[in-house]
Amino acid sequence: MKKLCIAVILTLVLTLLAAPASFAAEKWRLASHAMPGTSQFRLAEVFCETVNTLSQGELTIEPYAAGVLFPVFDTFDNVANGLVEAGMAYNAYWTGKDPGFMLSTRPGCPLSTFAEGAYLESKLMDYYVKLYGKFNITYLGYIQVSPMYEQLMSVTPIRTIDDLKGKKIRTSGFGAIYYMELGATTVSLSAPEIYTAFQTKNVDAAEWTFWDDNMRMGFHEVALFVLDPALHNGTCDYIPIFVNPEKWNSLSQHLKDIVIVARDRARYESALIYVDEVIARGKWHEIPNIEFVRWSAEDEKKAREIGLGLVKAECEKSDEGKQYLEIYRNTLWELGYKDEAKFIGYQEKQ
Repeated sequence: MKKLCIAVILTLVLTLLAAPASFAAEKWRLASHAMPGTSQFRLAEVFCETVNTLSQGELTIEPYAAGVLFPVFDTFDNVANGLVEAGMAYNAYWTGKDPGFMLSTRPGCPLSTFAEGAYLESKLMDYYVKLYGKFNITYLGYIQVSPMYEQLMSVTPIRTIDDLKGKKIRTSGFGAIYYMELGATTVSLSAPEIYTAFQTKNVDAAEWTFWDDNMRMGFHEVALFVLDPALHNGTCDYIPIFVNPEKWNSLSQHLKDIVIVARDRARYESALIYVDEVIARGKWHEIPNIEFVRWSAEDEKKAREIGLGLVKAECEKSDEGKQYLEIYRNTLWELGYKDEAKFIGYQEKQ
């Protein structure tokens, strides 16, 4: 009798598995800040492909590149109001919503690897959940942290920290305060606008992302000088994923789990981008008409200290910022960046 019951149960389970699913398919749109063909947009595609496959059509998400549905800087509001269900766009674009988003980038940050950045961002998860939550958006964590430092590309040489004075620089987030402190003026442009701004010399210099994507964007055709490394970002959350809370809460737990699995798969893919970056950096250096610059040790130290000081000052303006600062300096200390941790107020435990 026991064997018969087991056989009946197994038959029933197999029948249910084989039966066509009965569900109302959910269809989402995801707006990215990245351009088609770049590694960053590929991460959006990987995320969506994983959701679509694992859910077997119960939830399908379609990724859209920068500017296809609407201007990149409208992504925040359009996720909040439900015009689109999800976004993958740089946290630092939302500083006009709340100064807390400025801390998405950390001038002078000594962290320089994916692993270090991912460790810090995991500790900052609650900070971003609360920050996005103020605006009716659900933050689901990072997709990509910086695989290496950004570059500052320019149409005019910036060989010393003093050469920044009077220059017009495309940047975002904390970059506006940082470069202004170093004597430059700044402008915020989305990815599709940067190439033309270089061509017309409406900007002297720009940060956007990393070696491979910068080359895919064609910046090597119009920028003749590259400062490597630029010290605006360190490593940070480059691509977060955030969703409309009503749409998120309407999903079954099964589908929510699939979304988180897809996020983690995209994270894995993003870690591998480091290899592409090493290769692309070599390609940039093979271009004969581009001059590569690194500041002196004295200039780099000065730039880092100015950046760290600005971050500390910004954090001290609010209780949320103070919590962020505590996490940041404790993490720097843990990871061995003890001088930098002390510079922003870490105190050794007695």
